[in-house]
Amino acid sequence: MYTYYISKDGKIEREGNTLYFIGEDFKKHLPVMNIRDLIITGKVSISSWALDYISKLGIIVHFISEDYTYLSTIMPSNNDETGNITIKQAIHYLDTEKRMYIASEIVKGIKHNIIKNLKYYNKKIDLNNFIERIESYKVSNDSIEGLRGIEGNIWNLYYSAFPLIYNGAEKFERKYNPPPDPLNALISYGNTILYSLVLSSIKISGLNPSISYLHEPSDRSFSLALDIADIFKPVIVERLIGTLLNKKILNDKYFIYNEKGCYLNEYGRRIFLENFKNKMEDTLKINNKYYSYQGLITEECYKLKRHLEDRERYKAYRAED
Repeated sequence: MYTYYISKDGKIEREGNTLYFIGEDFKKHLPVMNIRDLIITGKVSISSWALDYISKLGIIVHFISEDYTYLSTIMPSNNDETGNITIKQAIHYLDTEKRMYIASEIVKGIKHNIIKNLKYYNKKIDLNNFIERIESYKVSNDSIEGLRGIEGNIWNLYYSAFPLIYNGAEKFERKYNPPPDPLNALISYGNTILYSLVLSSIKISGLNPSISYLHEPSDRSFSLALDIADIFKPVIVERLIGTLLNKKILNDKYFIYNEKGCYLNEYGRRIFLENFKNKMEDTLKINNKYYSYQGLITEECYKLKRHLEDRERYKAYRAED
C-alpha cells in the first residue's frame, strides 16, 4: 500500500468499481486497491459516488491548499480507534510526569535528528559551531513550557545554518503564511505533506490524533501529528530539500511569486512530489529489520501506543548513520 499524490486540477469520478482522475486533457485510472492515502494539492472535486467507494476501501484523503496550508482530511471509520486508547492517551496527557516523559523524548528525537542532519552536511562545510551549540542544550523535565522553549531554540539555531547548507539561501528566516522565498516555500510544502502522512499513520495505529504531549491540543490542527512530524522533519523534509537545491534539480524557474508569496509552479510541484515519494520509499535497516520512511512513521505511532498500554517504554526515533 502506498501514497498517491495529485497536484493537478481536476475531478475524481467513479465508473462501476473503477475511479478516474479527470482533467481538461486527460483521464487517468486510479489504482485504488493499492492506495493507502491520497494527498491532494491541486483543486480537485470528488463525486459523492466516488467518495462512497473511497471510504469503503478505507482510503484516507488529505487536502492541502494552494498556499501550502493543511485544509482537511476525509477519514473512513476506524475500528482500531477505541475509547480505551483515547482514555490512556488522556491519562498520559493529564499526568504531568507521564506527559513530560513523552514530550521530552520527542524533543530528544528532534535534537538528535537535527544534529545528525548537520553532521551530514558538515562533511563539506564547517558546521561544528552549530552542532556544538545545539549539543549543549540539555533536554530538561522542568515543564512543558520549558521543553518547548528548548525545542524552539534548537530549531532557531538549526535554521541559522541554512544559508551554509542550501545553495541560493544567502540569508534565511523561517517564515510562512505566506512563504516569502523558495526555501521557505519548500519547507512549508514538505512539512504539510509530512504532517498529512503522519496523520494517516496515526489513524492506522488507532491513536487519537487530537491528544498530544509536546504541542498543546488545538481546535485548529491534529496536534499529535505535529508532535510526531517534528521528529522526522530534519531527516525527511530538510534532507530532501538539500538534494533538490544543491543538485539544482529545482531552481528559480520552478517558482512563482505573487501577492500571496512564493510557491512552486505546476512543474515544480510535480518534481517535488515525485522526489518526496521516492524519499518515503527509501529503505533503512534498523535492528535487522527493513523499513521505508513511511513504515518508520507508522512504527513510531505503534511505539507510542505500546508505551501508553504499558507494553514498551517509548523512545523517539533517532536517525542512524
